[in-house]
Amino acid sequence: MAKLYVERGSLRGRELILAEGKACTVGRSSSCALSLSDHLTSREHFRVIAKGGRYFVEDLGSSNGTFVNGAQITKVSELKLGDQIEAGDTLVSLLADDERRTTGGLVGREIAGYQILERVGRGGMGTVYRARQVSLDRIVAFKVLSPNLAGDQEFIQRFTDEVRAAASLAHPNIARALDVGQDDATHYFVMEFMAGGSFDDRIEKEGRIAPDRAVPMLLDIARGLAYAEERGIVHRDIKPENLMVDEQGVGKIVDLGIACERKGKSRADQSEGVFGSAHYIAPEQASGEKIDSRADIYGLGATAYHMLTGRTMFTGESQEEIMAKHVDEAPEPIEKVAPWVPRSLCAVVTRMVAKDPDERYGSARELIEALESLGAGAVAGVRPIELRHVDRLRGTSGTSRTDRLKRERRTKFIIAGVIGGLLLLVALVFLLTRL
Repeated sequence: MAKLYVERGSLRGRELILAEGKACTVGRSSSCALSLSDHLTSREHFRVIAKGGRYFVEDLGSSNGTFVNGAQITKVSELKLGDQIEAGDTLVSLLADDERRTTGGLVGREIAGYQILERVGRGGMGTVYRARQVSLDRIVAFKVLSPNLAGDQEFIQRFTDEVRAAASLAHPNIARALDVGQDDATHYFVMEFMAGGSFDDRIEKEGRIAPDRAVPMLLDIARGLAYAEERGIVHRDIKPENLMVDEQGVGKIVDLGIACERKGKSRADQSEGVFGSAHYIAPEQASGEKIDSRADIYGLGATAYHMLTGRTMFTGESQEEIMAKHVDEAPEPIEKVAPWVPRSLCAVVTRMVAKDPDERYGSARELIEALESLGAGAVAGVRPIELRHVDRLRGTSGTSRTDRLKRERRTKFIIAGVIGGLLLLVALVFLLTRL
């Protein structure tokens, strides 16, 4: 038999064994076999059924459609092991019931000089493995493109050119692209392995990230963006999934696969289409206008909002609705959603996500200066884990001196009142005994 495995979304890591002849429904309704907290999915989005050792998926009239390996289905479609079903922000794989998250696929094989050790994740573009480069005996991330993309020769050529361009970038806050190639029908590229996972992993695990820890992470990415900006590159898809942490805890930008090289231009057009992720896309990018590095600053600001508050800036019933809100609506203020976040940090993030690019920081260098000014001690010191440490960013070790003095005076008045009351009681008792 087989199982559905949630690769991305609110139930990431959840498994559902498919029983012969039984339909398993996936959607937002609590009655679904997999009940999702994904606003982009319908109450009953799709269902999968096993019949005679074969597996079929059917869209249930969902608002945003069901996609198998990147292609939208309009009728009942047969699934093969390894196929991916996408509904809203949720990605589900069909795996053998004895296949673990880290096994299956290419694990155990050697491809183009890389020994595939472990499967670490799947995404819309393909599967990521931890691998060992045999010639140099080093651990790398080995990414294999999805079959639906591997058949698009124009995409493959553009993708290859962009990976080669990314390989020319050398900065401690940009993940190094190491190799790109093809082995028979397998198209792959190789980058340094990020043992610390993604910012998205951190948000999912912790719910939200304390400001003391968020600021150094944002600074790492801002430095990487400054380097790319100075070389005329706009990433166009800055989001928590594309920001990762190495084994030393250093934040790095990954997946420059859809980056746009401006080639000396101050702005980049979007003639090949609008790219980016709905939850983090800049207004001008969502509108199909020309963009520059300030669109990446917006993406990092939207990421910061998610890190600090535990939720995205906007939600909606469709990708289009969310993108329209980036253009037309103001997000709920951070200080209201997450009152523990220092006001100075709220102000920085608010400027990063200004609707008008001219009202944002003019460059990543300006953003770096703003982040560094938030409090050198908190930024350079040990990164705390608990939110109780956030006051350090305010430049104090706790509450203000004025507040402490008020509390001390209030305590003295209370003590004096109690003592006075006791003395009065003693006096009354003394007088009564004399009568």
